[in-house]
Amino acid sequence: MLLRNSLCLRLPTNFMRIHHCSSTLAVLLAPWSYILAYSNLQRGHQTFFKQNSLFSYATLSTRHYSMNVKDDELEQDDVVTSSPSPFASEYHNPVMCSECVDALLDAGPRKCEADEEQKRYPRIFVDGTLGGGGHSSALLERLEAGDLLLGCDVDPDALATASKRLELYQSHDGSTKPIFMPVSSNFCDLVSKLNEISHPHYPDQPISQLGVDGILLDLGLSSYQIDTAERGFAILQDGPLDMRMSQTAIGNGLTAADLCNEWSELELRRILKQYGDEPRNRPISRSIIEHRPLKTTQDLVKSVAAVVPKFNKQSRRKGLNATLARVFQSLRIVVNREDEVLEKMLLEVCPRLVRPAGRLVVMSYHSMEDRLTKRIMRDGTIGPVPAAKKDMYGNDMGPPKPWKTVIKRRKASDEEVANNSRARSATLRVAERN
Repeated sequence: MLLRNSLCLRLPTNFMRIHHCSSTLAVLLAPWSYILAYSNLQRGHQTFFKQNSLFSYATLSTRHYSMNVKDDELEQDDVVTSSPSPFASEYHNPVMCSECVDALLDAGPRKCEADEEQKRYPRIFVDGTLGGGGHSSALLERLEAGDLLLGCDVDPDALATASKRLELYQSHDGSTKPIFMPVSSNFCDLVSKLNEISHPHYPDQPISQLGVDGILLDLGLSSYQIDTAERGFAILQDGPLDMRMSQTAIGNGLTAADLCNEWSELELRRILKQYGDEPRNRPISRSIIEHRPLKTTQDLVKSVAAVVPKFNKQSRRKGLNATLARVFQSLRIVVNREDEVLEKMLLEVCPRLVRPAGRLVVMSYHSMEDRLTKRIMRDGTIGPVPAAKKDMYGNDMGPPKPWKTVIKRRKASDEEVANNSRARSATLRVAERN
């Protein structure tokens, strides 16, 4: 008996030596170490854990959990950001605020020379998703006199809230501080809108001709939109099943209730699978049809809850709350044509507006947006990329790509996620105009 127990005590020590010699082999052997350590605990060898805290129950449990991280949650060499944003308001708590502003301000200089009367050329930036004005407020604090920031949003509530918050920077000539202009527009229509707007220092040249130094797109919903039951985005509150960013008609003018009550089961399955990666798209679509008519958000919640358990032992992703988030997301994307709007913005609007060496900063919150952003920044297209033709020296002979990635994708820090749980799924990507 003593011999057997002494062997059990030595084995984890050997594993510790292996861990120092080869981290890969230690990870492979960690589950066996966990079994032996737990067996020792059952036999009353608690002193072993005091002397070998590396193989304690808590440590081994943490190691085992960390080995099950999803592949799509992290990329190699991800950069983790630092502190939470100090620019939060009741309307919205902006995510990775300082990181977005730093990326915009790192844009290279313009190639044209400054006017003789001015020491430098004024910078022009666009916040394409103004929301509560958190990112815009942070950027304006770091801009200089004469610089211009255009804040665009299709949501009239967001425009009113941000305009009131940033009224200090409005209605002046820019001689002593930066200028802020609110613009009521969907960001995919920016080219036509900026044809009608000029910088106060250059009244004869529209912004679309001058070009902008950077564009910021924060593709998530604001906290106000999520928490306001009347907007139809809230899962935990009852309200009309609307989900339109603007209460006026956008595109085809459909609401989420129209989709749930009029679309076929096959169409509902398609949007749940395409825009939500929903594994239960078939039973959920069938349940939505069986519970018609759906008029409120809680009607939709009940139809999903009828076929999805509240908790799932295998994965949190299959629980009710996570499933509801994907269903609401899928319907919201279709109602607001978010995929079409984002594609047009990244493929057509941004390359046309951003000057050479200017920056494109995009923060996405689900895989569809991030995949689209990544491909366009990397390849300049979402279609198949033809094989590159090279000359005899190995140089590419094809057309130049509009963007080059300058910063590896970033995730919010643990500290920021602890202060703002909605930052957990945010992914930041930055590209520079060629």
